[in-house]
Amino acid sequence: MGHDGAVRPADHRDIAFAREKAKRTLPISLFVLLGVIAMYLPLPRRFVAVLPLALAIVLSVRLLQYLRGRPGRDKVWPILTLVLIGFIVVTLGLQGIFYRSLLAYQECLASAQTQQAAAACEPLRQQSPLGGTFAVN
Repeated sequence: MGHDGAVRPADHRDIAFAREKAKRTLPISLFVLLGVIAMYLPLPRRFVAVLPLALAIVLSVRLLQYLRGRPGRDKVWPILTLVLIGFIVVTLGLQGIFYRSLLAYQECLASAQTQQAAAACEPLRQQSPLGGTFAVN
């Protein structure tokens, strides 16, 4: 703003850019949030998280295209969002690979009525086709 309270043309462009960036960023955040929430669903419903995450990837790429001529600091959050989505998608992919083991462990925990029964499920958690230990939420 100028000294007299009037808005300069450059300020109008900055305000318009900020509004457009916010309008493009909000749906991305909502789709990532939906994807993270869907990750807490039981198997196999958990894989529905791929849908909002795929939409978030598409919108993030479009936002980066919109920000093409802007300084790098404007692109930091969309890039970090894409990295976060990448980690979540890799996690989903690993859960798909180890689906049978994960499902057996999840069903064992769901049927366990006591802590001792839940502890009996521990060997299932430690098994994987590759012989290592994997984490399950």
